[in-house]
Amino acid sequence: MGHLCFALGDEVVGINGPQEPTVALQQSEARLQALLSSLDDLVFEVDEDGTYLGIWTANDSLLVAPRSELLGRTHADVIGEGIGQSLKEVIHNVFETGQPEFWEYRLEVPLGRRWFQGRVAPIVTPEGTRARICLLVRDITAQKEAEREISRLLSREQLLSRLSETVPVGLFELDMAGHVAFTNDRMHTIVGDVSAKNVEMLLASVVPADRAAFEAALATVLSGQLVDDLEMCFSFPSPNSSHAAGAERICDLSLRPLTDATGAVTGAVGCLSDVTDRVQLRRELEVRASIDKLTSCLNRDASLQLLERTTAAPKLPGEGNALIYIDLDNFKSVNDRFGHAVGDRLLAEAAERLRETARKGDAVGRVGGDEFIVICPRVQSSAQAIKVAERVAAATTAIVDLGTTRLELRTSVGVAWTSEALDADAFLAQADAAMYQSKRTSRKGVTLFTTNGCCAT
Repeated sequence: MGHLCFALGDEVVGINGPQEPTVALQQSEARLQALLSSLDDLVFEVDEDGTYLGIWTANDSLLVAPRSELLGRTHADVIGEGIGQSLKEVIHNVFETGQPEFWEYRLEVPLGRRWFQGRVAPIVTPEGTRARICLLVRDITAQKEAEREISRLLSREQLLSRLSETVPVGLFELDMAGHVAFTNDRMHTIVGDVSAKNVEMLLASVVPADRAAFEAALATVLSGQLVDDLEMCFSFPSPNSSHAAGAERICDLSLRPLTDATGAVTGAVGCLSDVTDRVQLRRELEVRASIDKLTSCLNRDASLQLLERTTAAPKLPGEGNALIYIDLDNFKSVNDRFGHAVGDRLLAEAAERLRETARKGDAVGRVGGDEFIVICPRVQSSAQAIKVAERVAAATTAIVDLGTTRLELRTSVGVAWTSEALDADAFLAQADAAMYQSKRTSRKGVTLFTTNGCCAT
């Protein structure tokens, strides 16, 4: 890391106490807590040994025991060896693959014996800390009971009548010509007035981006195949919907073919569930895991993942990608002389200046203690890349007021540009090399990486 060169104002005053969170993080935390407190779903934070670190839910009756008795204990102690061993294997697979997994189980809780479905996903944690997972659980007892009803009932009239009364999801039936033969009251609550005699009215409630997927799902089920858990977004133009006109909700769609006595497909029955709150919570958790808490920039893992996607994305003729690497000069001396609280404020100030300078569509990430990158897609030439990098260098060269202390913010800036396919690690190494060339020469401006070596600009 570099060392920050500083200039004092009239007086230097020490800073005690932790840095206040940024407004963006406060707002994100408030949204997350509001979602958590409004869901009937269960959210658990568990470490790699299966110990419960955090529990959130608005429905404590779905917990096997009070929260105070669960926190600090392992899932094997709480839910028994059989189910606990199954969850242990799922957690192991998630840590091995880094990919979320779904897990279903049945458990005795105060409400009785219930079926649950859990989504197990890894949580990004700082290097050197214990690995953790997020377990998002919902009660699917009604769904399981509905499945048993579907297998038991013999006639279409009985099936639609019983499901319409007992299942808290929207139901509809289509024939082979796409005519809507049946909808239950819950279906109208979710998507509004679908009393039309054909599927076009239902399709009109789907947002344009998802209509092709909806039509493909209908074609699939009418060919005799199953469609499960298709997420799509619905808009609400109808005043009969329970939502405001123009509102959008995310729904989960499942379809099953209906057949006659010979096995020929005669139509389809669909099941629609509003999962907007659950999806928003999942997205909030994903965003939270990708953000650096101090600076509100992308963290290192999220930055490298975005860089990988950017370099792999197809480019239009005459366009390329630029990567700007920024290092705060002489930053260690600020921490040594004024303490880490002042150093943290300087990092947050630098990050804010980078976000304000970045173009629309650019992304700012913190990849080290005092190192940042700006990922710039759709940059036409190396000359344009240099201009963007020069604006970054100018924005991060200033005397900044940190409240009780005024310091000189100065950075070393390097930039790499390519119009060809390039490995993300190699691209990062090029920008890093250009930045260090700027640092070695102690010069203002930026350094551009070229195939013949870094060149000053």
